[in-house]
Amino acid sequence: MIDDLIRAFRDAGLDVPQNIAKDAEVQIRRQYGGERVYVASLPKQRRQVQLAKLEKMSQIGMAKATGLNVRHVRLLLKGK
Repeated sequence: MIDDLIRAFRDAGLDVPQNIAKDAEVQIRRQYGGERVYVASLPKQRRQVQLAKLEKMSQIGMAKATGLNVRHVRLLLKGK
């Protein structure tokens, strides 16, 4: 998960030098090592915005793009 976060920063255009990334990883492992971490999914409103950006796609395409199932996509599109 730490590597994914650093990769996401780099993909977003942030220059994260390798030594800084390694230092951050060591600090995070010291503080949270062995703990189970819960990462909440996106709130409903953010999902709706995400779906709105994909409005030209089919519901199946939206589901694949967001990682949601088609039923959940339909519920979000209805505003539930």
